[in-house]
Amino acid sequence: MRIKRLIMHNFGVYAGTNGLEFKGNKPVILIGGMNGRGKTTILEAVLLGLYGSNSFAYTESKYTTYGQYLKSYVNRADGSLESYVEIEFSMDDFEEEVYCVHREWDGNSQRVREKIRVRKNGEENTFLTDNWAMFVENILPSALSSFFFFDGEKIAELAVEETSEQMKESVKAMLGITVLDILQGDIGRIISRISKENNGNQDLKRLEELRIVKEEAEKALGKADERLQTLNLEMQELQLNLEKLNVEYSVKGGGILEQKNMLLKQRAESIAAVASCQEQLIELVAGEMPLLLVSELLRDIQNQSQIEHERKLNRMALDKIKSTYGKFSEKSDQITGFIEFMQKEMSASKEEDVYRLSDLNLFQIDALNIDGLQRCGDKAKSLISKRNNYQKNVDDIDNSLSVDIDEKSLKDLFNAIRNKEREITKKQIEIDILEKERTSLHGTQVIAESEFGKYAEGILSVLESVDSNERTVKYAHMAIEIIKLYRVRLQERKTNVLAQTMTECYKKLANKKKLVDYIKMDSESLDLHYMNNEGVEIAKKRLSAGEKQLMVISLLWALAICSKKKLPVIIDTPLSRLDSSHRQALIKIYFPKASDQTIILSTDSEIDENYYSLMKNSVGDEFTLKYNDETKNTTITPGYFGWGGSES
Repeated sequence: MRIKRLIMHNFGVYAGTNGLEFKGNKPVILIGGMNGRGKTTILEAVLLGLYGSNSFAYTESKYTTYGQYLKSYVNRADGSLESYVEIEFSMDDFEEEVYCVHREWDGNSQRVREKIRVRKNGEENTFLTDNWAMFVENILPSALSSFFFFDGEKIAELAVEETSEQMKESVKAMLGITVLDILQGDIGRIISRISKENNGNQDLKRLEELRIVKEEAEKALGKADERLQTLNLEMQELQLNLEKLNVEYSVKGGGILEQKNMLLKQRAESIAAVASCQEQLIELVAGEMPLLLVSELLRDIQNQSQIEHERKLNRMALDKIKSTYGKFSEKSDQITGFIEFMQKEMSASKEEDVYRLSDLNLFQIDALNIDGLQRCGDKAKSLISKRNNYQKNVDDIDNSLSVDIDEKSLKDLFNAIRNKEREITKKQIEIDILEKERTSLHGTQVIAESEFGKYAEGILSVLESVDSNERTVKYAHMAIEIIKLYRVRLQERKTNVLAQTMTECYKKLANKKKLVDYIKMDSESLDLHYMNNEGVEIAKKRLSAGEKQLMVISLLWALAICSKKKLPVIIDTPLSRLDSSHRQALIKIYFPKASDQTIILSTDSEIDENYYSLMKNSVGDEFTLKYNDETKNTTITPGYFGWGGSES
C-alpha cells in the first residue's frame, strides 16, 4: 500500500483546499513545520480518511461523539463551514488497484453528518462506499494502525511504561492470534444456540450452565487482572512522584536539615580530634622529634662514640693486665713483650676522644638511631594525616551548615512526601487485597474449568452420531480445546520470532550494542525481558530514556516486519527525547528501511540541516508547512525549509 495523494479542504489549520501529492521513487517523504503548524493534523487526516469513527485519533480524543470530533476540525475561514478529506492510495507498486476515499461534512447544523464516497480505479464503487469500514479492516485493521501511524511523543511515553494491555492486544492482533479468540467466540455462540434448541436434553443444559459459569469465572479473573495492572501502574506513578519529591527535598537541603544535630556533634568530635592530634604533635616536638633534623649528625656521633668506647675498653683491659702482671710471681718475657706491643699499638693511634659518651648515653643514641627517630617520624606523619582529615571533615560540615535553607519550603515538601508515602501504603494495601481476591478468583476459575472439563468429557463420550446437533456440540467443544492448545503453541512460536526480530532491529539502532544481548518475550503475558550475554535479565530502569524509546521503536519495526504487510509508515514528531547519537541511528538506519513509504512530520530542530543532509539520498518528496500569523492558516509549499528541492 502506498499513499499517492492527500487532499484537505477547510480542515484544521488548512483553509481552502490544500494537497500533498507523493510522486517520488525514494522511500522517505519529509514534511516540515514548526510546532502548531499542522503536522499532526496531516496524520489525523490520513487516519480519518481511512477509518472515520474507527480512527484511534478519535477514540483517544476528548470528544464524546464523532460529530463533535468532525466539527472541531472545520476551518471557518471562508464561512462555508464545509470540510472534507480525501486520500488516494494504491495497493501495490503496479497500481492495478487504486482507491480514493472521500469524506465530507459541514458544521452548519447542530448534528454533523458525514458523507463518504469511494472510487476504485477512478470509478465510483457503491459496494466499497457502503462497506468501506469492513474493507479497510482487511487491508490494515484499525487496531494495528498505531504500529504504522504513530506520534513520537506517545512512543516516548510508552517507553517509560510497562507493556500495556492495549499494546499486548495489538501485538496479538498483529501476530494473528486474536483470530483464534474470534473463532472460539463464534464456536461458543454456536454451542449456546444449539443448547437453547435442545432444552429437553438436561445433560446438554447442565453442560451449558457449567460453560457459562466457567466463562463468567474467566471474565471475573480477567477484570481482576486488568484492575491489578491499573493499580500497579498507579503505584509506579506514585513511587516515581515520591522519588522526585525526595530528590527535590534533598536538593533544597532537606538532608542537611535532618542531619543538623548529628553534623554539629560530628563537627565537635572532629574539632576535639584535631586538638588531640595537635597536642600529641606538640609533645613529639618537645621530645625527640627535633633530633630528626640532625639525624645524619647523630649517626656520626654513634659511629665515633662506638670507636671511642672500644679504645676505652682496650685501655681498661691493658691497665688491668699491667696491675695483675705486677702481682704475678713467675715473670715471662712473652707476656712482657705482649704488654709492650699493646702499649705501642695504643700509642700509635693519635686520635683523641671527642664525645666521651658514657655507656648510658651510647645506649640512648644507639636506640635513637636504630628505630626511635623512625618511630617518632612515622607517628608524626600519622598524626598530621589524621589532623588534616579531621580538619577537612570540619570544613565539609561547615560548608554543609552554611547552605541557605528555606525551612518553610522544606516543611511543605516534607509533608508532601509523608502524604505521598501514605498514598503508597494505601495503594499497596489495595493491591494486596486485590491479589488475595485474584487468588480466590483464580481458584474459582480453575474449579469451574475443571468441573466443565470433566462433565464435558463424560457427556461427550456417550453422545452418538444420531443427532446432528449433539454431534455439532461434541465437535465444537473438541474444536475449542484444540484452539486453546493451538493458541498457546502459535503464540509461543510467533513471540519467539518477534523477540528475535526485535533484537536484530534494536542492535541496528542502539549505541551500546553489548548492553542487551537478546530480548525475550513471555509467550503468555507478552512481557518483554532484556537479557545480557550471561543470560541475566537487565532491569528496565538501567536503560536510558533514549534506549527505552529505541526499544519501543524496535518493537514497532519488528511487528511491521513480522506482519509481512507492506504498508506506509507515518511518524509525527519522530525524534522526541532522543540524543544526537540515537537520532543518527534512526535517520541512517530506521527511516530508509521502516517501509517502502515513510512519511516523516518534523520540525527544523528535530531534522535539522545536518540530519537532512545525512538522509537526503533516501528522500523522494519534500514539503514545508507555512503558517500565516494574520490569517492563522497553514499552506503547503514544496521543499524542506528551503534546504533542498522536491524530487519527483
